[in-house]
Amino acid sequence: MDAAEFKKLVAKHFSPRIREHGWKGSGFHFRKNQDNHVVEIFGLQGSWFGGSVCCETAIHFDFIPDLAGKSFNKATYASCIIRERLSPKGEGDHHWTFRDNEEDNVNSINQIWDAFEIYGQRFYKDFNNFPEPFLSIAPEDFDQTSFLEFGKKKRVKILDKYYVHNEIHLTWLLKEINSFIGKSDLAIKFGELGMKMTYDHANEMAKSTKGKVDQAYVDKNKELFKMK
Repeated sequence: MDAAEFKKLVAKHFSPRIREHGWKGSGFHFRKNQDNHVVEIFGLQGSWFGGSVCCETAIHFDFIPDLAGKSFNKATYASCIIRERLSPKGEGDHHWTFRDNEEDNVNSINQIWDAFEIYGQRFYKDFNNFPEPFLSIAPEDFDQTSFLEFGKKKRVKILDKYYVHNEIHLTWLLKEINSFIGKSDLAIKFGELGMKMTYDHANEMAKSTKGKVDQAYVDKNKELFKMK
C-alpha cells in the first residue's frame, strides 16, 4: 500500500470522525477555527522514504498569515511555528507503517484517532486561554544561559514544554501577538530582537561559508519584523 491508497482509507475511516467535531478539510489536512483567534490544525505527512505516515498537531492564528504567506484558513501544519508530533504514547517521533492488508491499515488509522483524541486534544487545550500562554515570555528570556549546561544558551519554551525550532520565527510571532493585543512597546522590542538575531545568523552563515552576508535573507526579515 502507498500513501495515495492510505489517504483513501483516511477519507473513509478518519475524515468523517474529525468533521463530526467541527473540523474542516480533507485528505491529509484539517483545521478548526476557535473563537479565541486560535486555529487548530492537524495533518498527516507521508514519509520522505515512503511506506509510512507521521502526524502533526499545530496551531496558528486568524490575525496573521502563516510562514508560507497563506491566510489562516489555508494554513497547514508545515507552515506553522508551533507544532507537535503525535504519538500513541504522547511523546516521541512516531510513524505509522503501511501494511499489506486493509484491516491492519484501518487499525493504524484507529490508533491515530485515539492518539488525536487523547494527546492531540491535550495539546490544543493548552492554548484555550490565548493569549495567556505567551504573556509570560519576555525578550530577555532569549538571552538566558543554562548553568547545568556550562553556560550554553537556553532555548525558550512555550508553557515550559513546547520548543520552537526557529527562534527567529518565534520572536516574529511574539511581535505579532503583542501587537494584536495592544502591547505595542513589547511588540517593538520583539521586532528589534528578531532583527538582531537575523543579523547574527546572517553573519554566522557568511563566516562559515566564507562568503557575503545574504542580503536577500536580511531584507526578507526586515519586512517580516516591520511594525504595521
